[in-house]
Amino acid sequence: MAVYFITETNTREAMLTVKEAPARSGGVPDLARKHGLEILEWFFTTGEFDFIMKVESPDEESVAVFAMALRRSGNVTVSVLKAYEPSAWAELVGRL
Repeated sequence: MAVYFITETNTREAMLTVKEAPARSGGVPDLARKHGLEILEWFFTTGEFDFIMKVESPDEESVAVFAMALRRSGNVTVSVLKAYEPSAWAELVGRL
């Protein structure tokens, strides 16, 4: 399965009810499983993003649908980055 990093930033609306955020986030692992993803790591961060999640997904479509489902809550904006192991990256560079 491919690895992706998902960054999330709280919306203004989410910040107004930030005390409820830990309870809201409790359903995210189930949502990921529903879409065929496995959350490998999940961090609450400071700085540009509020959350960073490392997931495995069987395909790009599944991770895209998961990202849309997260956005649909209205609590976060989401960006998805496909990740490559160093050897896979070197292979891509070799194709230049």
